[in-house]
Amino acid sequence: MDEMKEIHIKGVPLRLDLYQLRAFFVSAQTLNLTEAAGRLYVTQSAISHAIKKLETSAGAELLRKAGRRLALTEAGRTLYRACETVFYELEKVEEALRSGGAGRAGAIRLGTTVEFGTTLLVKHLAPFIRRNPEVRLDLHFSHDLLRPLLNDEVDLVIDCRDHREPGLEKTPLFREEYAVIASPALAAGLRRPGDLDRLTVLSLDKGCSWWKNFLDALPAAERPSFPRVMELNHIRGVINAALESVGVGFVPKYCVTKELKSGALRHVFPSLVLLEDRFAVYQKSKRAGLERHRLLVKYLSGIRAAHLRRAS
Repeated sequence: MDEMKEIHIKGVPLRLDLYQLRAFFVSAQTLNLTEAAGRLYVTQSAISHAIKKLETSAGAELLRKAGRRLALTEAGRTLYRACETVFYELEKVEEALRSGGAGRAGAIRLGTTVEFGTTLLVKHLAPFIRRNPEVRLDLHFSHDLLRPLLNDEVDLVIDCRDHREPGLEKTPLFREEYAVIASPALAAGLRRPGDLDRLTVLSLDKGCSWWKNFLDALPAAERPSFPRVMELNHIRGVINAALESVGVGFVPKYCVTKELKSGALRHVFPSLVLLEDRFAVYQKSKRAGLERHRLLVKYLSGIRAAHLRRAS
C-alpha cells in the first residue's frame, strides 16, 4: 500500500504519495532528473513517472524545463517549502527512533574548505567519533560549500565566507590567523611590505584578491603593487613553492606550523597586524533541531588549535 501524506497548499489539503513527494523533493533540489535518480538509487524514468503522477494528484505543473535543467513553477515552490518541513521533521523522528529515544543516531555529511579540512579538522575529530559511535560522519572538502548545503548534498558546512541566505543558521567558530611566508634566503631581503615588489608573489589568483587580508591591513600609500604574480590554485602548492624560494606566499598560519617551527620558512613582517577570516558552521535552520547536529556543533565550538582564536 502506498504511504500517503496530507499537505496543505494554500489552505487546501492534499493527500499525496510519500514516495512521489520524495522524488519531487530531490528533483527540486538538484533540478536534474538524472542527479535525483542517482541520489535515490532508481532510474530516471521512475523519477519522471513519480513526478507526473504527483502533478496529476496536485492538479498543477510542478517542474518545467528551463534549457538543459529544470525550474520550479510557482506551485512547485509552494510544495517544495512544504516538503522541506515534512521531510526534515520525519528525519528528526527517524533519529529518535534509531537511537531508542536518545536522539542522536544517523549520518552527518560535513563540508569544509579544503585546506582547513585536510590540514586541521581531521586531526581533531577522533574524540567526537569515539564519544558518538552511533553518528556516522563523512567529510566533503570543497572551495564551493554554499550550493551543496542548499541542495542538501551536505548537512553542515564550516566556511570562512559569510553566507546570509534565508533559512540558514550560523554559529561562529574561529578567527583564522594568516602569515606572509618566505624561505630564509628570500626573507632576509624583506624589511617592509614594499620590498615584495622585487620578488614573485605566490597567490591563489592572478588578481591577488587572496592577499586581501594583507593589503587591507596597510595604509594605501604603503601597499605593494605586486608586478610579478605566480598563480597556484592550492595552498599546499604555495607552501612548497615558498620552501623552494620560488616566491613569497600568504597562507593561514595553521598550514605552516611545522615549517615555521623548524625554520624552513620565515614569518615575514610578524609585527604587522593582519586582517583575519572568521570561520562559522552553517546549517539549514529547519534541521538545526537534530540532536546529532547539535552535538557536532557544540564539539566544533570547543576545538582549541594553534593559530585559531575563538570568534567573538
